[in-house]
Amino acid sequence: MTTVRAFKCNDLLAYNDVNVDALTETYGLAFYLQYLATWPEYFSAATATESDVIGYVMGKCEGKNELWHGHVTAVTVAPNYRRQGLAKMLMHELEEVT
Repeated sequence: MTTVRAFKCNDLLAYNDVNVDALTETYGLAFYLQYLATWPEYFSAATATESDVIGYVMGKCEGKNELWHGHVTAVTVAPNYRRQGLAKMLMHELEEVT
């Protein structure tokens, strides 16, 4: 069963299966940590088990005064778990938070 939960620092050591294909943009560790520290509510992980990260979504809010908007930085699912609606589930989670 797949669970969507808040992304944790330890997930950075378990997300390699998600980032293995050429279609997934991989960022430096500092980039992921910046998002996790600045916009933790917009960073979610999909897991098959508590420690098995099979996808994630990273987002943020941008703007000033009354002109704010959401930005999806990354949404990706491990190749073995694609075509099951997980990216849609992750995007729904992000939309609910914003």
